[in-house]
Amino acid sequence: MIGDKLAALRRRAGMSQQEVASAIGTSRQTISNWELGQGSPALDKAAELARLYGVTLDDLVSDEVDVVSSGGQRRTCDIHVPRAFIGRTVTVAYAGDGSALLDAEVLDVSDGWLRVACTVKRPRLGSLKVDEERVVRLIDLRDIDGIATTGV
Repeated sequence: MIGDKLAALRRRAGMSQQEVASAIGTSRQTISNWELGQGSPALDKAAELARLYGVTLDDLVSDEVDVVSSGGQRRTCDIHVPRAFIGRTVTVAYAGDGSALLDAEVLDVSDGWLRVACTVKRPRLGSLKVDEERVVRLIDLRDIDGIATTGV
């Protein structure tokens, strides 16, 4: 899971694997291996990656945190508007493809990210059953098409 997250964050930053490797003092092959799930960064390198991508170390390594970013260069977003929704339950439309996240609680807004808590359905391993799980999602502010409150 961290591999997918690292690749999404790198694409969002508009960087190549070589650029990331140079920025944190490792090889391009090491970055590739991490993104392919063939190993994970040591704590010092993970901290450098978190700083580079503008996320917390917890967000980077936690399996309960999903990154939602198209990785494309989109418009800039005034973070004052989303900050008005902190603590509220909202619907977030994002990525220009009609995707929407329903009943998400806005936890925080930082430079570049809308942090929300939401319930997702994930298939149970080895079963036809689906489990509901509470997760945190970091949504790229550049991907947000709209936010609307769903409660009072």
